[in-house]
Formats: sequence, structure tokens, C-alpha cells
Amino acid sequence: MNHDKAREFFSAYYEGTLDGGLRQSLEAKLKADADLQSDYAAFVETVEELNDLKSEEIEIPIFLSDRIATRLEQVQTDRKTGFATWALWLRGVTVAGLGAAAILFAIPFVKGNHSASNAGAISSGATQDEINFKTEGSKLMLQYQASGTKTIVVSSPSTGKEIQRFSLNGQKIESPIENSLSNAVLFKIEAVGDKNSRMIAVPGSSLDKTRTGSGSIQDLAVAIAGHYRIPVVVDASDVTRHVSWSFSSPDARSAASQALKTEGYSVDQRQEGMLQIMDR
Repeated sequence: MNHDKAREFFSAYYEGTLDGGLRQSLEAKLKADADLQSDYAAFVETVEELNDLKSEEIEIPIFLSDRIATRLEQVQTDRKTGFATWALWLRGVTVAGLGAAAILFAIPFVKGNHSASNAGAISSGATQDEINFKTEGSKLMLQYQASGTKTIVVSSPSTGKEIQRFSLNGQKIESPIENSLSNAVLFKIEAVGDKNSRMIAVPGSSLDKTRTGSGSIQDLAVAIAGHYRIPVVVDASDVTRHVSWSFSSPDARSAASQALKTEGYSVDQRQEGMLQIMDR
């Protein structure tokens, strides 16, 4: 096991999920390599710093993965641990066990107070305190017009872990949603205290060639997003119902409708480049 290969196993080793044989090999390498020991210590320190950041409430703008690394570099400026170099390396990888696969919300555009008459500027037919999505060319946008003081929370439905929260005070937010991972990811977005919440599956950077599968409505949304590279909004009351799918159609809407034809759901494509799964 060379130095670079050993570093690839740091996340799994830290989380205790590394296979026994690989764990023993890595531990032997750590014992024999002082530089690798230093790298692993810096890795652990970085993970703990990131875990500390999860408990902070950070107002707009929502930070990117680069912003996290930059902040950690600033915090560690006076420490002689080689941390800054490690933080730069973290920008290119996914660290396991941090509550989400990646930070996917880009810096939002926030505008000042708006009256109810301005709410329609969010999207056609939109109202205040309503979570909306729209596509602008290849960009996917989150839009929300707060009627007063509101806290928006972004979380992972699969793990239940919170990814980000931010506060608005009668403001409108327009935030690009960007998935830097290779696979599609599902997000839940809600306003604290409001009954409405929405889920959206966002395609990753790579095409998922898998055509068949089974799972929940949530899993289907992620599979469609990954295979057809199209965002999928899930507005169904029961997202746990089990379904099976086989993507034989070149059209995402047809494939989704086929998978859901006997399940009491419908599929809509209200604007180009985005699907919506909803109750009939």
C-alpha cells in the first residue's frame, strides 16, 4: 500500500467501516510511516473542525465546499500542522460521516423586503412562504419569498441529517443548486414552522447507466435524476411506497409514468428540464 492509496482509506478507517484486511494493512503503514501519521492526524483534525461547523447557524450566504476549506485554513493559519495543504486536498474528495455527501447550495441571491405584490416575481403563480424550483438554462434554482422572519432548513431525507439552515426576514432568496458529486442526490427543503416542505433529486456530474431497480418513491426520483440527468421534484404524500422501474424509454417523463402507472401517482413536466412526481 503506497502513501496515496493509504490516504484514500482515511475516511473509512476514521468511521470504523474499513474492511479488516485493509484496516490491518493501513495500521501497519501508519506505524511505519511518520509522514502518513502526520497526514492522518491532520485529517482527523479537519473532520472534527467540520463537525463543529455543523452546529453553527450561519446566515446567508450559504457556504460552498471551497468556502469551508478556506475558512478552516484561516482558523488554522498559526498552527504548524500542515493543515492548509490538507484542506486543499479535501476540496477534491468526499469525506464520509459528515452528514451529507457534499455542500450543494451555491451562494444565493438575496433581495430586500418585498410586498405581497412582488411575490409573483419568484415564478409563475408563486406566493409568499412557498418553496419553488425553476430551471434557467442548465441551472436549477431554489426560490423562496418570506412573508416575515423565516428559517429555511436543507436536510438529507435518507439520513435525516441537517445540511444547512439560513434565516430570512421578509426577503426573497434565489439560490442555484449545484451537485458536485458524480451521483444524483435527494434533498428536503422546508421552512421551520410551516407545514409545506419539498424534496428534489439533483443529478450529479456523471450519467448513471443503470436501467432497472426497485425501492421507494424517493429512490425512483434519484434513479430518474441520475439516469436522465434531470431534476425531479417529489410532492407525494407517501414517499416510502415500494416501486420497481425499468428505463426502456428515452423520455424521462414516460419512464417515470410507466413505473408509477398503478401506484396512484402522476408525473408532470411543467417546465423544460424538470419533472414532478405528485399524488393523483
